[in-house]
Amino acid sequence: MKVERAPVAAGPPSYLRQSVVVDGMTLNYVSAGSGRPVVLIHGNPGSYEDYTLAVVERLSQSYYVVVFDRPGHGYSERQDSVPATVEVQALIIRDALQKLGLKKPVLVGHSWGGSLVLAAAVAYGKELAGIVLLAPAAYPSVSIEWWSLLPHIPLIGNIVVNTLTPSLGRAMVRKSLKQAYAPQDVQKDYAERSLDLWMKPDHIRACANDERTLGASLTVLSEHYRDIEMPVVIVTGSADRLLNPEEHAYPLHKTIKNSTLLVLPETGHQLPQTRPDAVVSAIDTVWAAASITLL
Repeated sequence: MKVERAPVAAGPPSYLRQSVVVDGMTLNYVSAGSGRPVVLIHGNPGSYEDYTLAVVERLSQSYYVVVFDRPGHGYSERQDSVPATVEVQALIIRDALQKLGLKKPVLVGHSWGGSLVLAAAVAYGKELAGIVLLAPAAYPSVSIEWWSLLPHIPLIGNIVVNTLTPSLGRAMVRKSLKQAYAPQDVQKDYAERSLDLWMKPDHIRACANDERTLGASLTVLSEHYRDIEMPVVIVTGSADRLLNPEEHAYPLHKTIKNSTLLVLPETGHQLPQTRPDAVVSAIDTVWAAASITLL
């Protein structure tokens, strides 16, 4: 297991970057605190820094918190030979949890990470204490951005990624973050760190693949949501411009029996950064329910 100091940034605390190897692939994660386990999964694109900005420090006062970089994102590796659909990534996270000895965690996912958590609940729900879904992508109505198709065009895909990323990529990320944060303001420090991390060609390919394959996976997964029986809290912003709550969070709440829905007024998509108190409260709620069922 490798450990190295994450870059120190002004504002949020820094954490030791650690790694675990799954099927020859190195996954980066950071951890903090002690007690009952909470595992955090970021969206697309994203990294562990989505949560270290405001959530981890609060959670670590009550829980043992682990935040992964998903395969191909942040500082985690991705194998091109492996079809890294949301179902596959959920199983990779499962293997990582087993290697780290984490049993019965509450699994938390934001946006695309919410899809991963739903895939985990469908595939190995009995191994989880409960789940929290933050502005989740739950149904195949998710839109596909035009740029996500470019890296997969034969012959010219790599040329497009390597030549256009420096000029177009940063502008596209800024526009995307503005939309994701709205109606809140984009946090400039987070935006600058994200630009540096997300603009690497390998990261762009991973992000594009995740976007391109998600709809087909959700078509299959959504047929099984009604079978989820563990404690579930769904958190959504009423003003989410990326994943309309009426197309995702609301119908998901109706489908998963006994789930709890929390709608945050005048709030956009970036819940881990803009509404950390609501995230922590949702996790507390799930653990309270899980503690009863685990007795």
